[in-house]
Amino acid sequence: MTRASMKAGAVKGASATPPWRRTLHSALLELALTAAMLFVVATTVRWLLGTLDPANGGWWNTPEGRLLAVAPLSGCTVTAVMLSPWGKVTGGHINPAITLAMWRYGRTPGRDVVPFIAGQLVGSLLGIAAGRLVWGPVFASPAVDFAVIRPAPGWSWAVVAMIETATMFVIVAVAGISVSSRRLGPFTPWAVGTMIAAQIIAFGTLSGGIANPAREFGPAVFAGAPSLLPVYLLAPPLGALAATVVVNGINSRRRTTAPVPAPAAKEPAPTSQP
Repeated sequence: MTRASMKAGAVKGASATPPWRRTLHSALLELALTAAMLFVVATTVRWLLGTLDPANGGWWNTPEGRLLAVAPLSGCTVTAVMLSPWGKVTGGHINPAITLAMWRYGRTPGRDVVPFIAGQLVGSLLGIAAGRLVWGPVFASPAVDFAVIRPAPGWSWAVVAMIETATMFVIVAVAGISVSSRRLGPFTPWAVGTMIAAQIIAFGTLSGGIANPAREFGPAVFAGAPSLLPVYLLAPPLGALAATVVVNGINSRRRTTAPVPAPAAKEPAPTSQP
């Protein structure tokens, strides 16, 4: 068998894989990636925010000071997931809002949306369960409380929803512009990670600054704190879908107004010499 025929057979075998099997495989990868991300989050909260002691004084023993370490770790985790071999298979969404956005951008098939989101939410539960298993009772203590997000005192659900919607709008808009550009596409994982870190620094001590339903789902379930869970579940997808409407509209307008190249002039037919 020649190399060309072997390659053709491999391509034929890949194309013969049922779509549902490819979807299941990718959804399980999203589950594993989300679980890994939540375990990293759990570990970060356990050793940074969980050891916060304002009585010791100093900027390091303030929530704002610790967020300066939490934010880049979280951003780098998201970027690493997107750049990982598994992340390159699925897109490394690890966020239901991103899955919805990539579907609306035409990057994710519609049949993958529900399985991806289900995998992300189950992965969130498994990641927090792993954190409880590894770090023991301290992970359930009031200082850590399963890494659940709670807004600052006085912040209503409406204000939290507005912040979460707006931050997700910006993240998805920038991601949409990047993935539609050949020049900017390779930088998308770094841009998303940077924006995640920036919004944690800006809003981490206020609204929670997560912009990811999967980030809050597992912690809220384990901590028994469902009061604001609907806001954290619904606001980011709302912001993501709004961003796709704007970006898709801009891209469509650009395509319709782009100048049509003039047809090349035909060369005159050669005349026969007498």
